[in-house]
Amino acid sequence: MMYLKLSIRNAKRSFINYLLYVVTVTVLLAIIEVSNCITIIGESAGFQVISLPLLIAAIQIVLVGYIDFFLLKQRAKEFASYLLLGMGKKRLTRLFLCEVLLIGFCCYIAGTTIGFSIYGFWYFREPLHEMKHCGFLYGKSMLYTFLFFCFIETVCSFRLKQRLDKLQIRELMYERNRNQGVKNIGNYKKWGIIFFLCFVCFIGCVCSIVFLPEVYIVYPVSVTAIPLLISVFAFYKWVFGYLYAYRRMKSVKIYQKDRLYITANVTSNLKTAAMVNAVFCICFLFSGASFVTGILILQPEFQLFDTAMRQWMGTSQISICIVFLVIYFSILSLQQIIEIRQNSKSNQIMRCMGKSDKQIVRLVNQQIAIKLSSPMIMALLIILFCILLLNGKMNLILPASLNNILLKLTGEFGACISVFYICYFGIVSAMSKRYIYSSN
Repeated sequence: MMYLKLSIRNAKRSFINYLLYVVTVTVLLAIIEVSNCITIIGESAGFQVISLPLLIAAIQIVLVGYIDFFLLKQRAKEFASYLLLGMGKKRLTRLFLCEVLLIGFCCYIAGTTIGFSIYGFWYFREPLHEMKHCGFLYGKSMLYTFLFFCFIETVCSFRLKQRLDKLQIRELMYERNRNQGVKNIGNYKKWGIIFFLCFVCFIGCVCSIVFLPEVYIVYPVSVTAIPLLISVFAFYKWVFGYLYAYRRMKSVKIYQKDRLYITANVTSNLKTAAMVNAVFCICFLFSGASFVTGILILQPEFQLFDTAMRQWMGTSQISICIVFLVIYFSILSLQQIIEIRQNSKSNQIMRCMGKSDKQIVRLVNQQIAIKLSSPMIMALLIILFCILLLNGKMNLILPASLNNILLKLTGEFGACISVFYICYFGIVSAMSKRYIYSSN
């Protein structure tokens, strides 16, 4: 009972730190609830669809574990103070785990309610589906989601406990941040050439898919992914290498306005940043492909499958899209918060240089906007080059009622991205102000 009271008090006091955790876990549990509803309905129709919630649960284990370590890092000095004051490490571990589990259970209640509401609105509006099965579906899906929730929290708590048991007071009190650099700043030119060649090959594959006879389409389709992946990786190696070289050349323009601060912040860990941006760009592209495929399958004119199969496959694809978007924005947001927290001491230097708190907040918001949107740059480039070509091809294949459907779905996906972007930008911006003003 004492641990419960302390956990509730600490959760209320550290609400801002837990805000990103709450949003991410609630959304993923809502998706698991929807996928469990799909599983139950699919089993009644003779489909084996348990793989979808298992996939989402596996992703959530990785993501929640990452967030747990982030929360531990956020409160490391607080925990070190507890240990210095005489609190035992076992007691501290129980307190933190109880705190995380309490917030996780609240997320479970909210997530299952939201998830079933979304699925129920979509499923029971059909006249063929009787409302009398609503209670059975809700109870069984909540049970399945609770079992997944227990499994996820058990695995994550075990890993977190192992991490806490190994930490010493010194490790909790001090953190290190090492910037990355390159020996030869001219290497970015080689990556630029590789990017150009692979991107031309990718566009060539897309043109082959669009203009070649259907008999030969299988050949470009089978190899399109190779130049696509290489061009994405090479693009970000080229861009970050160029920015690093631009900073090292000490051009006069870089000292104007806030360009030096932004460029230095972007290129401080350029090797990791290039890889992370490439991975999330691919994640973004997969999300868009899942969204377009899911909505397209749900169209009544799409008659390749029966109604039950179409509903399951379409909803599964949309769920995968949401999972990818949550992973994309959650991890990038966590990285931003960690960087802002680590760089909080630099705010004092900027104040000494004459910057006001409002100017620092504006500068940090620019940094957040750049980091959240940078993986989208290559994805948007690919979409701009391919969307018109593929839309024309689909107009020839699909019924007339679905003309320009790819353009419409791209617009809808863009609207979804805007909603996610605004929400996560607001969360990170709100959390960053705490470190800006605390360093005053």
